[in-house]
Amino acid sequence: MLVGSGSDTDSERKAMPEYKLNTSFTGADLTRFLAAGSNVVVAKPNNGGQPNVAWVVYRPLEKNAMTWEEEYGIYASNADLISGGELFQMSKTGFPAVAGKLYSMTDTGAFGPPTSGGSAGSYTAVNGYANLPKGFLTIGLFQDAVVNGNAATGNAVSAATVQYNYKAVMTPYTTVYLWMQSQVVSNSVLTVVTSPMTKVTFGGSVTDISLAYDATSGTFIPPSDNQLAAGLSVDHYAPAVL
Repeated sequence: MLVGSGSDTDSERKAMPEYKLNTSFTGADLTRFLAAGSNVVVAKPNNGGQPNVAWVVYRPLEKNAMTWEEEYGIYASNADLISGGELFQMSKTGFPAVAGKLYSMTDTGAFGPPTSGGSAGSYTAVNGYANLPKGFLTIGLFQDAVVNGNAATGNAVSAATVQYNYKAVMTPYTTVYLWMQSQVVSNSVLTVVTSPMTKVTFGGSVTDISLAYDATSGTFIPPSDNQLAAGLSVDHYAPAVL
């Protein structure tokens, strides 16, 4: 598997901020979720809109901590964008990939090294792989995280179908969505959300967010008004077909 390189220097990587999302539940919440098979689903926006990939799914404890850095790689998969489909990565770039550069999926079945021609602030890939029985590849970004001390390495955060010789321009976001749902696994396509989603935005001085599950609304809310006063943005969305 593959191959391209383009890692940041150690000093640049150490300067990368770490984001932390803390979630808390009551014992009664956990009892209900266990009976229903519901887990926490964390996802990122799809082209700035609501997500279409379940990035990380985990069974909650009373207190949970998820951390990550804003570093990404690019992957290619032959998966269809059908709900529940696992995004098996047939090939991927080196990690972290370099924003603003262009990565080409070549006829060898591997990504080549980064070149000029990308879009500033985004990750760009070209599907130059001619052997396409389906007529396309699924291409997206992947990102590492740690949940309650357990590594979730290389899970997809986005996915889009890309035809031969077409280009995918993927812009990362520090926004995350989270909600409770059953029968969803990490690193999979997601087209139906069955419970309310909570959207929170990291960035700038907002790097550590704590939320508590509210059983009445089925959403996550700040445990106090202090975070809202400090600039935290929290929005809620009804269940949806994405």
